[in-house]
Amino acid sequence: MNHTRCRSFATLSFVLIAFTSSTPAQDATTQDAANRVAADPAIQRFVQNSMQANDKNRDGHVTKDESVNQLKKNFDRVDTDRDGKITTTELTVLAKRMRNRRRVRNGAAEKPATPEGVSFQADIPYRPGNKKWKLDLTRPKDVSATPRPAIVFIHGGGWRSGDKGGGQWRSLPMDYAARGYVCISINYRLTDEATVLDCIADCKCAVRWLRSNAKEYNVDPERIGAYGNSAGAHLVSILGLASAEAELEGDGPFLDESSLVQAVCCSAPPSDFENWGKNRSGNATGTPSRLFGNTNVDAAKSQASPVTHANEQAPPFLIIHGTADKTVPVSQGDALHRELREAGAKDVTYLKIEGAGHGVFNQHSERTLPAMRAFFDRVLQPTDDENSDDLTQ
Repeated sequence: MNHTRCRSFATLSFVLIAFTSSTPAQDATTQDAANRVAADPAIQRFVQNSMQANDKNRDGHVTKDESVNQLKKNFDRVDTDRDGKITTTELTVLAKRMRNRRRVRNGAAEKPATPEGVSFQADIPYRPGNKKWKLDLTRPKDVSATPRPAIVFIHGGGWRSGDKGGGQWRSLPMDYAARGYVCISINYRLTDEATVLDCIADCKCAVRWLRSNAKEYNVDPERIGAYGNSAGAHLVSILGLASAEAELEGDGPFLDESSLVQAVCCSAPPSDFENWGKNRSGNATGTPSRLFGNTNVDAAKSQASPVTHANEQAPPFLIIHGTADKTVPVSQGDALHRELREAGAKDVTYLKIEGAGHGVFNQHSERTLPAMRAFFDRVLQPTDDENSDDLTQ
């Protein structure tokens, strides 16, 4: 046995970065995912070693009392069915997920095949000067007589990691392009070189780029939606709420275009930095200077918080959050929902899933994927007899 490889893989597999959701195929069950990788020797060794180190009574699963070190710290994330024990199946899924994250960092993530009838272009610059200022464009090949709706996809990763090229940030645009949407999945500067305000400015610039190129890509600039998870959920919420008057546009080009979107789906959204909770400030968000800079931190927290910008003209929102989220507390989703309703927003739906953790979107894909699909279809592809009643829930 290659002990060096085994040790390094085991160590990698428990570096669970805050604000990064799991990325198995959305329609696969946990058991299906395990079956696909059961023959991988490295994964088998990881599972065997993890069980040997943690399963004290050798009954074939690990309870929280038995778990040690990083497994104990991240027990609730690994225990995806929340039955109070970690099985070999859950360890197998964890191992594959972390291996894929390593491949994303190394530029070798598994990429879904481009569906028939879909065109894909990678790494289009939306402004010059930084390697992060790039997006992937996915759209239908067939010609449409009328401009198409568009969706902006923004990855999570705690504003400090993540990439547009892996997991659902590649597969979801493929799915939506096959259904008639023009999609962009974007990268943005991370906190190794920028603050959260810079992350916001980059995302706004990408939306302005899309509007500036709407005619070339046959996009209806009045029908642009956005989806993001975790840190990405924060960013798409800002795209729905913060107009140019909020002074978050940055110094990028296309400033004659609006950066606002017309529909927002956000899962596990950080929404109120000022009321995050002292017990989460270091663990979940990192040091304030990395996120908000070294000066005027309180002002930056307020400016970067979606709740600050809640207003009566807010676009339709679909908020998704798990009640057992230990990374972004459900109180953050509650706050966004509450502030939008109190501001008079007319179309706000809150899908709060009992017992779900930070990976709520993928873990409960049988509910979240259809909900998001129906939401974007209703809002971005309205029929002539659309109902204009107040839809706030």
